[in-house]
Amino acid sequence: MRYLIFIFMVSPMSLLFGVEPDQEAEVPANVPPATVVPPVGAPSALPPPLLQSQVKGLLVITLPDGSHAGTATQMNATAVKLTSPTGFKIRFNQEVGPMMEGATDEVSKLMQVKYAASLPRGYAIEFGFADKHSLKDGPSAAVACGLMAHAIITGEPLDQKFAATGDMTATGQVRPVGGVGAKIKGALRKDCTVFSVPKANATAVSDLYITDGLEAVSKIQIVTVETFDEALAIGKADRSPEVNAALADFEMVQMAISKNAANTGHPKVQEKLRAILKAIPGHQSARIVALHGQGRPPETLSLVGSLNAVENGAGKLANILTNGNITSTRGLDDPLRDTVFILGRLQKNIDPRTKPLLRSYTKIAHFFKTRREKKYLSNGESGMLKGLLSDLETQRTKIRNNREIQEELLDE
Repeated sequence: MRYLIFIFMVSPMSLLFGVEPDQEAEVPANVPPATVVPPVGAPSALPPPLLQSQVKGLLVITLPDGSHAGTATQMNATAVKLTSPTGFKIRFNQEVGPMMEGATDEVSKLMQVKYAASLPRGYAIEFGFADKHSLKDGPSAAVACGLMAHAIITGEPLDQKFAATGDMTATGQVRPVGGVGAKIKGALRKDCTVFSVPKANATAVSDLYITDGLEAVSKIQIVTVETFDEALAIGKADRSPEVNAALADFEMVQMAISKNAANTGHPKVQEKLRAILKAIPGHQSARIVALHGQGRPPETLSLVGSLNAVENGAGKLANILTNGNITSTRGLDDPLRDTVFILGRLQKNIDPRTKPLLRSYTKIAHFFKTRREKKYLSNGESGMLKGLLSDLETQRTKIRNNREIQEELLDE
């Protein structure tokens, strides 16, 4: 018998707004590009110092089981001559969603202010993704776009092993985005060596350490930034001697860790980590490796990290229940067993306020795990299941209606 039970998975942000940020989505066509109209009589300029630039941007997609996967994708920027000798535009050369277009507007405004005297009049800077076959949306490409525009306008190339994520305002303030943990994994798979994330997403780096271990945050140099200029200092090819020295020092730490993870506590390694943090205060990889070596690493997930971990841990359960296929889950790949194991392992690491939600999912998984060979549920069992599902919805509603939790989710 197929039990058609529908449990709708939600992310922390969807608990706030009912939308998922930084996801590929259907978008409307014919969104106008960001445009700068120069003053009448403004002089035309020579071509920009660079005609092309590229950097790795990070995307997140939601998988069928409700979990998230991140990937690094090549982003390109090209200076294209306009018919107007005094015009200037910043735009995408492919269809993107309204949030990404809005982020591009902010990049355009920042470039107008920052480089007012040196904008390449008569040219448009066009952004594009190497993957043009799926629609993109979300604000998290703003920092990457700003860096590529800077490279074209100033002639300063970017480090091709660098990746960036982050929303950004017209004043150059870097704003938080979703899916940072998955994006870090995506950057690592694409052989990126340095990755900048918004300072407001620092807890996501600690969360990744808790869920995936030391290697997840030490094999790539993760640096949090608060402004566009901070991202530029890390991402440009011609970095300052101090930044270059700090990044080189962390490469030596990486080599020591690869030989023996216990080397994180070695006095010379700890000394290097202190020097790195003095030169780059936002070097989250150095911070976490130092804490690991001192025996006092992060142990409790942030609120956002806890909710993500619980929802992702229960993703296979929701997929089974939505499909109604309970009896075919036995074997080596046993989603019900996996769900119970994953949620049980999370119990000691999640924010206490999310534990009632975790227990609700665990009880539902246990219920079906012990009854999946039955063809029918008794009236008493049907009532029990109804009560379990009602409790799950109650726990979700409590999270949605808790002002303290909602304010904290907005801050993170």
